Amino acid sequence: MSETNHERHKRGKYSDPSPYPEVKVLSPNLNYAEILMDDYAGVVSEFTAISQYLYHHFLFKQIDKELGELLENVAITEMLHMEILADTIKKLGGNPVIRGSNSTLHGNFWSGKYIYYGTNICKQLKADIVAEYKAIAEYQKHIYYIGDFHVQAILQRIILDEKVHIRLFSQALQKFCGCQYPPSQINQTENTVR
Repeated sequence: MSETNHERHKRGKYSDPSPYPEVKVLSPNLNYAEILMDDYAGVVSEFTAISQYLYHHFLFKQIDKELGELLENVAITEMLHMEILADTIKKLGGNPVIRGSNSTLHGNFWSGKYIYYGTNICKQLKADIVAEYKAIAEYQKHIYYIGDFHVQAILQRIILDEKVHIRLFSQALQKFCGCQYPPSQINQTENTVR
């Protein structure tokens, strides 16, 4: 998939307006591909986020149409991230099967137990916010471990979308639950996570 196609799949207000970098690598590197497998389909991963957000979408759309659309469109944005990661993993020489790496006990296949299903809208939205913060932390760690500036640029660009998702989920939490999460640290954490 070319850079142009990645742009075509953007979801408006559900992603950062900046362009996605072209998917390319300095050279094949199976170690880097393995690191990205955790972002792709590990415990904290795009596949986990897609599955969790779709599950929440199926419930939220019955509560409020706009809230249902939020979770659906964020899930679709995460699908684009997963596709970008799959393309990157392939260029690095890896095989993007649906498994993680270290987070899934050395390459076990993905499991539905990684999802936070939840019992009510407030707990689910809080879990969605936490998932985004965890994803950003994982991407930042992997940017540090991966010495390929092309791959680093891809991960940095994905982080920008995850920050948009935190803002959107936080607005929904305020609207439907009358609170922020975490209550006093959300702005401080957002400023820390770059």
